[in-house]
Amino acid sequence: MTRMLISAEVVAALGVSLGEVAHGLEATRDGSVDRWALGGGEASDAFDHLLSGWRRDRLALAESLRDLGDKAQVAGTAYVETETDVGRMFGGPTR
Repeated sequence: MTRMLISAEVVAALGVSLGEVAHGLEATRDGSVDRWALGGGEASDAFDHLLSGWRRDRLALAESLRDLGDKAQVAGTAYVETETDVGRMFGGPTR
């Protein structure tokens, strides 16, 4: 049987990492500066449509990752508190 140990620090670090990914997505160029390469016409309109979907989805993903990251950081703290409380219930050291 596989045994996996995850510490509070790992959960909190995951939260920080998710926030960094969200920041990176928010800072990513949307490609509109490259529109000139397509010229005019249908290809240009299709590119504009693609960009608007990319921009919308990229920002929605960034928001979701930031929210998940915040929750992971809170969970890391709760994990430590719960472990400490359970340890005390079984005669472990008090703070």
